[in-house]
This record gives sequence, structure tokens and C-alpha cells, in this order.
Amino acid sequence: MKKLAWLSVEDYGTTPMEIVVASVMNGYLRRLPEQEALKKVENIIEPKVIQLFGEGGAPMPVQSHIDGAKFAAFIDEAVADSIRELENRKDDLAGASIAVLQNVVGESIVENMSPEFVGFLGDAYRSLKYTNHLEKP
Repeated sequence: MKKLAWLSVEDYGTTPMEIVVASVMNGYLRRLPEQEALKKVENIIEPKVIQLFGEGGAPMPVQSHIDGAKFAAFIDEAVADSIRELENRKDDLAGASIAVLQNVVGESIVENMSPEFVGFLGDAYRSLKYTNHLEKP
């Protein structure tokens, strides 16, 4: 399984906004300590894992249950965190990014999400749960 940092956010969206939000969620999880990030994802997804092994030997979650309200709240939390991070930068790109992110509403994203977008949760869970994140010398 790929490390969280190696997940390609372009794989998780069918619209530019889904890609932006997947990127925001990925960045937010990467800024957290790994155990805290895993707890955040586990709060949203209840994976039903079978012993089929996917990429890198990590079990594949099948028929997982996603709590939509918690997913929407997580998106809002990730967006707020990203806006705080961007506010520390003082450039035009940060200002434009903040303007875009201020229009993101987690509930609306969840109501209209594609299967690719929700796939980010499963991959983030597998990455955080089953990948050895220690860098090898």
C-alpha cells in the first residue's frame, strides 16, 4: 500500500472541486500525527475487511460503511485547517486558494460525491493502518 503522501489526489475526483477537497483532506491528515490521523479516518469509515490482499499486501475494505455526517464534518475541519495554513502565507496564490476553499461545504460535497471521491477514505485508511511509515535509511 502506498504511503499517504504518495496517494495521487487526481485519482479521487471526477470534478475539479473533488480533486481540491481530496488534496485538502490528504494534506490535513499528513499534518496530523499518524495515530491521530488514523483515528480521524476510523471515526468516519467502518471497514468490513476480508482477507483479499491488495497493493502492498494490505487487506481490502469491502462493503465499508461511511458515516456521511461525520465525513462532511471532517471535510469542513480539513478545509478550515487548510485555510489557517494558507493564511500564514502572504502571496496571491494563497489568497486565491482561500477564496476557493471558503466556498467548500462538506455536506454539499458528500451529497454529490462520486465513487472515486469516497475511495479516498478507503485508501487513506489502508495507508494509515497497514503501511510502515518509518523511512528506511
